[in-house]
Parts: sequence; C-alpha cells; structure tokens
Amino acid sequence: MGSGFHAAVRTTQRGLQQLLAPADSGSATSSAESSGTTCQQGDISRAAKCMRQEPMLEKLPEDVLYHLHSLLLVQDAARAACVSHSFLRSWRCYPNLTLNECTLGLVGKEIKGREIQLIDIVDHILKNHSGLKTLKLNLLSCKNISDSYLDRWLHIAFHSGVKELSLVPSLYREGRYRFPCSLLSGEAAASSIQSFYLYGCACHHTETIGHLRRLKILHLTRVHITDEGLEHFLSKSVALEQLEIFQCRNIICLTIPCALKQLKILKVGWCLVLQAVEINAPKLSTFYYSGTTLLGISVGNSSRLKDVHLLYPSCILYYARTRLPSIARNVKSLNLISFGENVNTPMLPSKLPRLKKLEINLLGLKPAFSPQYDALSLVSFLEASPALDSFILCISQDAMSHDSVADDYVYLRRKPEFRHEHLRRVMITGFRASKSLVELVIYILESVPSLVRLTLDTTDGFVGTPKRNVAEALVAVEVAGRCIAGRVPAGVLFEVLGPCNSAVADASRRELQKLF
Repeated sequence: MGSGFHAAVRTTQRGLQQLLAPADSGSATSSAESSGTTCQQGDISRAAKCMRQEPMLEKLPEDVLYHLHSLLLVQDAARAACVSHSFLRSWRCYPNLTLNECTLGLVGKEIKGREIQLIDIVDHILKNHSGLKTLKLNLLSCKNISDSYLDRWLHIAFHSGVKELSLVPSLYREGRYRFPCSLLSGEAAASSIQSFYLYGCACHHTETIGHLRRLKILHLTRVHITDEGLEHFLSKSVALEQLEIFQCRNIICLTIPCALKQLKILKVGWCLVLQAVEINAPKLSTFYYSGTTLLGISVGNSSRLKDVHLLYPSCILYYARTRLPSIARNVKSLNLISFGENVNTPMLPSKLPRLKKLEINLLGLKPAFSPQYDALSLVSFLEASPALDSFILCISQDAMSHDSVADDYVYLRRKPEFRHEHLRRVMITGFRASKSLVELVIYILESVPSLVRLTLDTTDGFVGTPKRNVAEALVAVEVAGRCIAGRVPAGVLFEVLGPCNSAVADASRRELQKLF
C-alpha cells in the first residue's frame, strides 16, 4: 500500500467533503468544486491503485484495523475513510474527534456559509458516530450557532460514553451559553467522563449534577459560576486529581473540600473578585496561583504540598517569605514571579527546610521595583532554605533600576553568617552591572562552599539581544570579570554569557535549563 495510500489520503479532498457533509446536502461538495480543488490525473491513478489494494486491509483483524485508524489525526482518518471501505466502517466509531474550522476544512470560507457548513458537518458526524472517547468542540468564531445545537451535540457525546470533553463556544455570541448541568446527572456521564474542559459558559443549577465518580480533570475558564455552585460541583467530583480555574469572575471564596482526597494539582488564575482560597485536600502536591490581589490562603494539611508557583503584580516576594513557611512548610520547588516590590525581602527566622529548587522572576516593562529595592535582600530565601540545591534568578531588562558599579568598587557588605552546604547551581539571567546584584553574587560565593556552577547571563534569556541592550550587557560582562571572576573558588564552573555570542549562549542556556 505504502506511498500510494498516503498520496490518495492527501489528495481526496472532494471525498472528504462528501463524507463529512450530510447525505442530502450538496453544500460541501459544491464548495469544494467552487474552490477549484481538483485531483490531478496522477492522484486519481494512485487512489485507484490504493482501492485495488483494499483486500489487503480486509485481511487485517477488525480490532487491529480500528486501532491503526484511531492513531491518525481526525483529518487523515476522514480522508482514509474516503478511499477505503474498511476505514469507512471504522470511521463511524473513530474515538477521538477534534472538530473546529481547521479540522473540518472551513478556514477561509465566507463567514455565513462557513457557519452553516460547520453545523451541518458536526451534526452529521455526531449523529452517525459511536464509540466516542474524546470530543473537542471549538466554535470560537461561530457566533450564530444556536443553543439547541450545542445541547444536542453534548447530549450525544455524554450518552455515547465520552471520556474527555472540551467545549469552547463562540466569543462573539450574545449572552453566555448555559451549559445544561442536567446532562451530568445520568449514569452515562457518571460512569464515563474523566476529563472536562469548559470555556466561556454559564454553569447554573449544579444541584442537578450527579456523582461523577470517574472525573479526574476539571478545567473551568471564563465560566460564570458562583461559590455555592462550584462547591456543589466539587462535592460530586470526589475522584478529581486536577482542578484548574481561570478568569471565573464570580468566585469570591474558593473552598477545596476534604472530600477531594485524590486532588493533587490545583491551579487558580486571574479570578478578579477572589479573596480567599481554603484548601483541605489532603494529597495536594502542586499549587499554582496568579492574580491581581494577594489572597488569604490557608492549607489544612500541607504535608504533601511540594510544588508552589505564585505570580502577583507586586510584593509577592514579601508575601512568600512571610507566609509560605506556615502554609507550605514542606515545599520542595518554588517559583515566584513579581512585577514589583516596594520593600526589601525581610530577614526572618522562619524556614523552608525542604526547599530544593528556587526560581525567582523579576519582571516589568519599566522600573516597577522601588529604586531602594536591594537585590541582596534575596539572601533571605537562601538562608531560610538549608536544603536548597539550585537557585535561578531571572530579571527583565526594565524591572529594576541599576545602581552602577564604580571602577574602584570595593565590597563592604556584611560577611555571611551562615554556610550553605547543599546549594550547587546558581544562574542569574538578565545580570546587569548593578551594585546590589554584584553583591548578591559575592555573598553567594562567600557562603556556599558546595557551589559547583555559577552562570551569569547578561541577556534576557532570548536568542539575540535588542541593540539598545547590547551596550549595557557588555558593561555587565566587564563588571563580572572585574568584580566577580577573581572571587570564584577553584573547582567552580564560572560562565558569563554575553550578547556577542548569542548562539553559544542560547545552547548553553538550554543545557543549563535541563540541569536545573
């Protein structure tokens, strides 16, 4: 079969349109004809050759044939069905459907006709399908699809035993699509649905939801749902392992009940009115938070919480240093992203005794950090983390004001009061000729006898440094050589990545990321 089959699969566009469109509708075929999509004579010959080889497919066991077909992308699976009766049979129970304008070949069509075609095609496919396992339905740019169609398609999906469902209605429709929660009340949904992604919908009447005993992943983005509605949804989803909630603007207090005994990953982002997160899930290991307000976060049992990511426009370093030891004492990996700090990171006696990897990102489109902010105050995190193995500090070009290092600079800061016995790798991306950054590096060199690698990247971590930043990066390279290089102990691999060898720097950076 080989190349002849694949050539036929790639070139039978008209057959694809006929397969996807309803039997009594000629719109798809006429569209293909009007677009000038025709098969060359050589393509027709190859397709005919493939059809003559049909008995080869018939000899395969049906389950093997269906499995091979299921491994194809949806476009290729449909095209294969155009040239093979065997694949045509398996197409009707093809398990993983991704339906959008691209996969249905409607990109570039006139808007009104495109929406009519999409409705006809999706309706035809789902009505004649069985054995559905995954349905990803993206209608982002189709504003005129009525709720009745969406209701019918979801009804077919749930009653066919779908395991993974993703629904993205149009962004341009009037009013939110009201997801029919009653569809989640039946035994079909309860016994099958394992992953559910809902975008841009209203989710009311969650009291009608049944026990979703197999649901492991729930992702809600821009979903209109209240605290009470979400609480009821979660109470029916006790098998959840991953919960993601983004841009849900009606949630004020997010409560994760102790009934979610299998929940391991929680991601919460940009819920504008959210004021508090109360976590009682006993097995939670990973927590992501991003938002515009600092929350009251409480964790009932933090013994398994090992991976924490926090993004906040300002003061997240202060918040993390003062609050994390009490809410995530056993954290092993910590990623902090700040767009501004008004005060230095405080020195405190509280510890993060198991922290092994620390990454701090200082971002900003202008000097968003106080001019008085002292980078050396980041030592507070190092002193609080006696088990730390790697430390990454990323600083964007305009995040901080830079107090330049004079030619006769002499390090006069206090000597380290502790010796870090486990820190082995340190990388600073966006290193500048700033006195406080130089002093931070010197402090690390004097207090970390276990250090094996120190990398100072004077670029912003991208291939090719903008011309306006090249001069500043070159000064940083010179300062690193003058003020730091002579202090690096023997046996420590010391690297300074500059803008003039961007290809080498980029390769080295990728290697370092693997190590960290």
